[in-house]
Amino acid sequence: HDCANFAKRQLPKIQAKHVRAERIKKHKADLAAKAKANPGQGKPKGAHACAGPVRGRRSEVASGVQQAMRRDDKVDDTLSGTTVISASFHDGRLTIANIGDSRAVLGVHFEKESVLAKASGEEEKEEISENAAAIERERAELVSTIEGLDVEDGKLLALPLSQDQTPYRPDERERVKLCGARVMTVDQIEGLEPIHEDWGMRSGEDIDVLGDPPRIWRQEEDFPGTAFTRNLGVTAEPEMVSLDISKNCKMLILASDGVFEFLTNQQVVDICSGCSDPLEACRKVVHQAYKQWLHYEIRTDDITIIVMFLECNIDPEGGEYTSTVDLLSRATKQGQKPMKNKPLKYTSTVDLLSRATKQGQKPIKNKPLNNGEKSAGERSNSMYGKMNADAI
Repeated sequence: HDCANFAKRQLPKIQAKHVRAERIKKHKADLAAKAKANPGQGKPKGAHACAGPVRGRRSEVASGVQQAMRRDDKVDDTLSGTTVISASFHDGRLTIANIGDSRAVLGVHFEKESVLAKASGEEEKEEISENAAAIERERAELVSTIEGLDVEDGKLLALPLSQDQTPYRPDERERVKLCGARVMTVDQIEGLEPIHEDWGMRSGEDIDVLGDPPRIWRQEEDFPGTAFTRNLGVTAEPEMVSLDISKNCKMLILASDGVFEFLTNQQVVDICSGCSDPLEACRKVVHQAYKQWLHYEIRTDDITIIVMFLECNIDPEGGEYTSTVDLLSRATKQGQKPMKNKPLKYTSTVDLLSRATKQGQKPIKNKPLNNGEKSAGERSNSMYGKMNADAI
């Protein structure tokens, strides 16, 4: 986790540096404009203007972190890297920057009839009939998506603010192949399955139900085998989404792919919306994600989540639910149609012990500890305390 810890420490610092530079630049431009508009009044004074467009600096920030990581002798990124998902709030707007397969999900207040009415509203007539027909097809697809949403009125709807950068996406798959990569599953690499690109899952689906995703490999070699197509260390070009925060926006979730391996976006939002504070929400999601991993696998992936409860009194521009429809429309065009929730499954302690026994993982009896020697639990708690202290 050296690369991840490096990015966690350095990304805020490098971003702050770019934001300061943008503030100074805009402040000087404002002062020059004031001086031009009011000649002869001496040197104008004024407070710093707010930061310039955060979105325009995100690529520079990511590139700066990657370059700093490569210069640091303490971090070996030769065959390593880290995914990055970040959120920036500025002047009433939220900007998401994504590199890899972590996710940003927005929980918005949902009323199906109101959203349908907004999505079905009359648009301006296009002069070219072909464009009008395309718009009508997109609108019909959007309405179909809204009608199929598995969300009750008055609840929070999970809207994706990022798109997983994985080989499931045709655009990402072609991009890495042009760079010389091979795209195959582990079974295809090992010759257990013929070579094809029909892996049974569409780009944009919430969860991978098959368990053997396509991966990135070097030509004629069986590494690195990553299931994502971008990370900080190889391709640090983020994909960004920017939107105005309104009173319908109630929750923002940033989480790693281990959270969403067996939980849909909507299930994560449902868990969080039933909690009294963000810390409780994080704990419950981590608990559920961990239990799902143990049901389907004999291991767990990284399970990391940040939850923010949002409060805003601003009415959305263009009327209520406009931003909801816009985000749904964007997600639908990208193939990110929300999946229906599936019942969560659990494995009992007896089943876990049976699985471990079949694999030869039989528990051994405890041995008496030497004087002064700590137990495994005590060593674990001591390390956990050190990790918390380091994080703080």
